[in-house]
Amino acid sequence: MTPLSACSGTNCRHSAPVHSETDPGVGLNPKPNPWQETPDRPPSQREPLVPPPKGGPFSGGGTGPGRILADPARRLAVVLLLLFLAAPAGAQTLPETIRTLLGDGTPPRTLFVACQKIHADRDLIGFYAGRDYRPAWVTEDGSGPLVPALVQVLAHARDHGLNPEDYHWSCIRALLETVEDARNRGRALNPRLPASLDVVLTDAFMILCSHLATGRVDPEQLYPQWLSARHKADIVQGLNDLLVHGDVARTVRHFAPPHEDYWRLLAAVPSQRALVSRGGWPSVPPGPTLHPGDRDERVAALRRRLAASGDLPHPSSSDPAVFDGELEEAVRRFQGRHGLEVDGVVGPRTLEALNVSAEERLRQMLANLERWRWLPRRWGDRSILVNTADFSLTAYDQGRVVLSMRVIVGESATKTPVFSKEMRYLEINPYWNVPRSIAVKELLPKIRKDPGYLERNHYELVAGWSEDSPVLDPATIDWSRITPSAFPGRLRQKPGPWNALGRIKFMFPNRFNVYLHDTPHRHLFRKPHRALSHGCIRVEKPLDLALFVLQDDPSWTRERMEELIASGQRHVVPLPRPCRVHLVYFTAWVDEAGVLHFRKDIYNRDRVLERALGLEGASTGSYQ
Repeated sequence: MTPLSACSGTNCRHSAPVHSETDPGVGLNPKPNPWQETPDRPPSQREPLVPPPKGGPFSGGGTGPGRILADPARRLAVVLLLLFLAAPAGAQTLPETIRTLLGDGTPPRTLFVACQKIHADRDLIGFYAGRDYRPAWVTEDGSGPLVPALVQVLAHARDHGLNPEDYHWSCIRALLETVEDARNRGRALNPRLPASLDVVLTDAFMILCSHLATGRVDPEQLYPQWLSARHKADIVQGLNDLLVHGDVARTVRHFAPPHEDYWRLLAAVPSQRALVSRGGWPSVPPGPTLHPGDRDERVAALRRRLAASGDLPHPSSSDPAVFDGELEEAVRRFQGRHGLEVDGVVGPRTLEALNVSAEERLRQMLANLERWRWLPRRWGDRSILVNTADFSLTAYDQGRVVLSMRVIVGESATKTPVFSKEMRYLEINPYWNVPRSIAVKELLPKIRKDPGYLERNHYELVAGWSEDSPVLDPATIDWSRITPSAFPGRLRQKPGPWNALGRIKFMFPNRFNVYLHDTPHRHLFRKPHRALSHGCIRVEKPLDLALFVLQDDPSWTRERMEELIASGQRHVVPLPRPCRVHLVYFTAWVDEAGVLHFRKDIYNRDRVLERALGLEGASTGSYQ
């Protein structure tokens, strides 16, 4: 059977409206949720079909014992009750009714089941046909041991940044209320009710698992420079396995990203949501830079702000208007987890980060969960992860961090793209083949003013783009007559300490012509904000990175590498084993110590994704 793809259903990925791109602090202890595995809890100990008013995801005030619906859903339940209550004479069996609901079994078909539009695709129809249309979730009386667990998982979809209404939330609640009302009245059900409930639950399960497996929206529709991993998840097989072992939460978790980073960020969401529901944190009024030792009325607001986010865990009882040492440490802590210069001074950049609202930070967290769902499920045994929003590179060997460094990434006008590719070789003492756009926009004006610019900066003029193209004499060209559209040949910069690529270039061929490389401008790594390149990634420790990717060949030592660099000759070195490179973009994460980090959205990508996910103005809502 064909596995469920990323786009199989009216509520599947790619169906969200797309608009293209043109804090609590330290040591979170989140409340448990049904997404966590509970192997010691057999199906017989799960919640009843209708959870009690207190403690369950449906609990709410004013509904009475066992009542789980708000008024709009209750009105819908009354309509369903009138439609489904009586069982007509000669009624079909439940499998026969499911088969009738799904029609002739020819996918894809769009149909209405109960109160919901269902896209009966190959997977849904094939699933039921493969079990002779027997129900998966409920019996003739509309009950089933797995239903409460699935409903609870759907309720907590919002913590993943997903909307439960995409998974027939109101319809499922109304159907369950109708079943409960019929049971309370002691009346038999029309088989169309449990059949409809079963099909809607199956569709909800499949769509949710599809979204967790590959994402709610398609990043390539949002961002022109974002390539996502294309993989399929066998959701039908997962559902069949679920019906054997009976653990809904474990099954759904299986389809979500396996990376611990995803689950750490997910675990921080309930605490952040609770903080938002309490009103978030106060803002710090604008004004001049605040330094340690200052006395200012704004310092008291700064204390309240940092205490609310957990950066100032034990506010001092001293004068709240004085910027004391304890407050300085709290500022430094805040700066560190926001990617700011850690100086203990509240200047414009720190003030800007302090005044991002708690609700906006929550949306940022939820958007970053979606980004995880776009990524490959495995990094590779040996891999390199570059987070452009954090200006950082981390190298992993068998899942263990073995190397980290600062990087310089593309400016906002020349964004570093997002994709995954295999690094296959590196170059020692590389030439820099100047991209035509840089040659005509940046270098041609300099050459016109000073014909000696090329020789003085070690550039060569080459007739073409092939390896054997001859080198031309730039002195024979009247540069004053050269236009951008008629630029002669290409420019390349000779190897050496002056070369824009430095001494080493790391190649993982890709459609964007982006790579990692050294740089002669080492001082730029001291800047906290390092979006300074034309799109490629400049690395702080090129020699260490080269030894990391060549480690399977013991002949490559630091001394040998330094000798080759000193020779000034170009060398192409194939990697003994390809190394996977992942260029990613994360503006929120929780580290291994449980500290929640945020970064400035340097490419303005968060808001676009938040709109596509429907998070704007909806992040504080609850599904009860």
